[in-house]
Amino acid sequence: MKTLLLAVLIGSVLSMMTIPLHPVHETPEEKAKFIKSLKYFRSGAGPTGIPLTFNYEYYGLVQIGTPPQNFQVVFDTGSGNLWVPSSSCYSVSCTLHNTYNHSKSSTYVADGKKIYIGYAAASVAGFLSKDTVTWAGIKIPNITFGEMTSFGGTYWTTKRFDGVLGMGWIAAEKIPPVYMTMYSLGLINAYNFAIYLVPGTGVGSAITLGGYNTSYSKNDWNYIPLLNTENWQIPIDQITIGGQKVPINGMKAWIDSGTPHLVGDNPIIAQFNKMMPTVFANCSNLASLPTVVITMHGVDYPLNSSNYVYTVVNDGITTCETGWIGNSGLDNFIVLGDLFIQVYYTLFDMGNKQIGFATRI
Repeated sequence: MKTLLLAVLIGSVLSMMTIPLHPVHETPEEKAKFIKSLKYFRSGAGPTGIPLTFNYEYYGLVQIGTPPQNFQVVFDTGSGNLWVPSSSCYSVSCTLHNTYNHSKSSTYVADGKKIYIGYAAASVAGFLSKDTVTWAGIKIPNITFGEMTSFGGTYWTTKRFDGVLGMGWIAAEKIPPVYMTMYSLGLINAYNFAIYLVPGTGVGSAITLGGYNTSYSKNDWNYIPLLNTENWQIPIDQITIGGQKVPINGMKAWIDSGTPHLVGDNPIIAQFNKMMPTVFANCSNLASLPTVVITMHGVDYPLNSSNYVYTVVNDGITTCETGWIGNSGLDNFIVLGDLFIQVYYTLFDMGNKQIGFATRI
């Protein structure tokens, strides 16, 4: 029977598939709160956690169980676990989201081991379970995931996605990430995936499994070897602001689809703010702001003001604020999140232990 199942799985190998990502836009009030929070991060006051959204979140559908139970999840390259809220959770966060009920699934297998995952903005905890996961119509059997019963703080009550599907290298409790399992079962034949994010409306964003979509970029690919096989980290050659070099002292970049903005350790962001002209709150000087160029593996990746300034319209009033955020939890790192991926189509290549960038179209 197991041999037959494996044969069926291998028979359904896919060369490549593209899955739509759906943007969820925040309200003007939520955007205004985010802009206000940036001031606390720059001054060093307030909490040290990083808010994970500023304008919209990109999510996609994942189903768990038989029959399938639907969940909207964020695909996060900064972590490796799949988790969703459990029906045995009675917190406010769980009542506001879809929850997984293992008693309603014929393919559920109990595990019960406790799991805790800490994120920059909040934490989640619960227990492990196994079940069939369906992603874009592909059934992946015996996936170990988190049924979360505890959500730290009020952060999760404001989120419109249900859970997280980690696309990183390492998961808590040494659980194989879903994407690795798909490859090991022969459900995809290339050990990589690409994320395409559309700025503005966000409509048309997608994740491609087992390759990249040639219609999403100029196909001017450049590849950067990873620093390790624990996360999506790559070296930075240099950073310039308006042509002036920023002292970075061997700084590294972390490419993270779960962080919408651009984050650095406090010293580097303080240096950025010294070299960067003040962004006028009324947005009147956006055109004169300098280009920030991040050079990696000998290739320049420019970001203009439209890539690193937040624009919020609330009650007819437009407000602008620079999106570089300082965080004390980073040690000589810059996190290049969705704002960077919106400019450069990004290939996360596990097979060749590298990251590729191409100019998005």
